[in-house]
Amino acid sequence: MQVLEPNLLKTFLAFADGGSLAQAASIVGRSASAVTTQMQRLEDIVGEPLLVPQGRGRGLTPAGEDLVGHARRILAVHREAWLALKGVRADGRVAIGTTQDFADSGLPELLRTFAASHPRVRIELRVGRSAELAHALQTGILDLMIAMRQAPAPDEVG
Repeated sequence: MQVLEPNLLKTFLAFADGGSLAQAASIVGRSASAVTTQMQRLEDIVGEPLLVPQGRGRGLTPAGEDLVGHARRILAVHREAWLALKGVRADGRVAIGTTQDFADSGLPELLRTFAASHPRVRIELRVGRSAELAHALQTGILDLMIAMRQAPAPDEVG
């Protein structure tokens, strides 16, 4: 049985998302010829064409279209496994400050996901006003701050 290598799938998705071999090469940090070689290897593994000439470039064949969804799921599970294995080793504390706007919306789910993949990392969350959180960040009490602001900080003007 042939194996769908994650690096080949990453390059394939870079093509599918970018729309061209040149764009895929830019996304994955390889030359266009290296991307072409990777796509040929993936086609050999799959046993049928995934790309078809289309105008001046290439498009996806029906098999290529089918592979897109599978590749996304395979890489998502691969990433989850990697994070679960590596996250178990991470430890320490992360102090996060946020305003109420973010504390009420997507942040709780994001923190739950992080906590599940990094069970030994202690998360300290502080909810407050932007000015007090900015002071806590500057003094090292917070490691990260999530807030909106109206104007650049004084050291950013110029």
